[in-house]
Order: sequence, then structure tokens, then C-alpha cells
Amino acid sequence: MAQTLRRITYADRDWHERFFVFEAQAFRSAGSNFRPWTERGGWHPGYEVFAIEEDGEILSTAGRERMHLVIGGEERLGYQLGAVATRADCRNQALSRRLLTWLLGEDDASSRPVILFGNKSVLDFYPRFGFTRIMQKRFTAALEIEPDARLAPALDLDKLRDRKWLSDLCRRARAPGVVFSARNYYPTLLWHLTYKARPVFWFKELDAAVVASVADDRLILHDVIATKPFDLRPILPRLTSSRAKALTFGFGPEAWWPSAQASPDDDMDSPFFVRGLPSLPAGAFRFPDLAQT
Repeated sequence: MAQTLRRITYADRDWHERFFVFEAQAFRSAGSNFRPWTERGGWHPGYEVFAIEEDGEILSTAGRERMHLVIGGEERLGYQLGAVATRADCRNQALSRRLLTWLLGEDDASSRPVILFGNKSVLDFYPRFGFTRIMQKRFTAALEIEPDARLAPALDLDKLRDRKWLSDLCRRARAPGVVFSARNYYPTLLWHLTYKARPVFWFKELDAAVVASVADDRLILHDVIATKPFDLRPILPRLTSSRAKALTFGFGPEAWWPSAQASPDDDMDSPFFVRGLPSLPAGAFRFPDLAQT
């Protein structure tokens, strides 16, 4: 059978199931995560999967998410690529190359910034398509945190009401960072929270939500979703039931904790690539972890 290029959109429900089967095979470590994400309303009109299929079976994919990127404090519409994968028995046939050439060649994509996160095995692959790898950092702050006996209330994302509240907050919230960040990325945030549940603490009086967890005596602030900056110090004890000796940020905290220390080296856990920018952003940054596909 001939191989066919196919675009799978929000409306192509009959192809969603085939994509779920494919991604469960291609991303064995993650399992089938797109299905529960879709059931929670995560697949939206701004997310598309570009695929190569043969006889109704998907052989290779590249996902594209429409993003509100914030670069140097200025919001710009762009795209983020993810779910770039090929079925094991179809590799070394240049299928990913065909898909990237297709989706990057569209008029809209060719005129907007496009970002993606790769791994160490593809450092030489994406530059062939005009991508430049730029360094992102880890940010930390030394701080003794004594837990409050009263934790902040947490959202229950199994409940439609709580998902709607978080979606509305994301729509109104500012970007967590300034140098290179994003805003209004609820579908991607929901993907992460569906794949790996983390507490989403709700601060109604601040019109804010904070995604946080504790590991190795560190309080990890995965994300702060808020309409305006506020002092984080008073709420930190309400994010943990155990003592913490340091803060780690899953985003660039320049608007929230200007004294946070940036790591001297590139964060190799998620090499960051960008395409379509006339100049690269100035200053240390971390693209929000929960906005990465």
C-alpha cells in the first residue's frame, strides 16, 4: 500500500483512536497518555498531528501545538512541536524528515517562531531544518521552609468544574517568565498533570494556582499561574507537609524571585531548539516545564 500524508485535527475523532494506539507503541515509557488527556478535554482545535499512514495504520507522527510565546516580555503567536516519533519497524526511512518538511513548509508555520524540545540523540537532526539550539538553565534558591499545619486546598482535575476554573485562570494569567516563556498553555499543562499527577494548590484570594511538590528536601515550584506577581514567601509553607531547604523553579523566576541562581551550564535533560527568530533572547531563562510538549 502507498504511504499517505494525513493531518489529524481536533475534529477527526475516528483517527484519534489510531493515534492513541500508535503513541502507546512509540512512547512505551509514557504509556498511552493522550487518551485520558483527550477524555479530559485536552485535545483542542489548536493541536494537530501530522502523520504518515499506510493502509489505515500510522507509521510516523509530529504534533504541532499553537502557542502564545513570550519573548523579551513581548507576546508572539508561534508553534511548538512534539510527539515526533516513528514506529520501530519503519525507522531509517526518512519519515520524520518528510513530516517536518511538510509542516514547517506551510505558510503560517514558516512565518512564525517554532520551538521544540529534543533529547541527546537528536542534537544534530533538528538544525537541518533551520533550528538553533539555545541554552536554558535551572534556577534555585536557598531557603528554609517550615511547613504550615494547614495545606492550601488543591484542585481535583477529575472534576470538570475544577478543570474549567484552571482553564479560565490560564487564559487570564500572565507568563511566569519574561526572557523566553509562554502563557495560556492550559492544554499542555493538563497533559503534564494527566501524565504525572502533581498537587495544584488553589489560592482564591490571589486569583492564582501553584503546582508544587517536594523531592530531596527541595520544594519544587513547577508552575505559578497568576494574573499578577505576588510575594511567594507567605504561601510556601502551605505547599508542603515536610521541611524544605531549597527552592527549585520549573520556569524562569525573574518576575517572582529575581535573586534565584541560574545554573552555569545548559540543562541537558531537555535540549531546547528554536526556529524563526531574527535574534535570540538575551538573558538566562527557563521555558516553563509544564508548557513543554
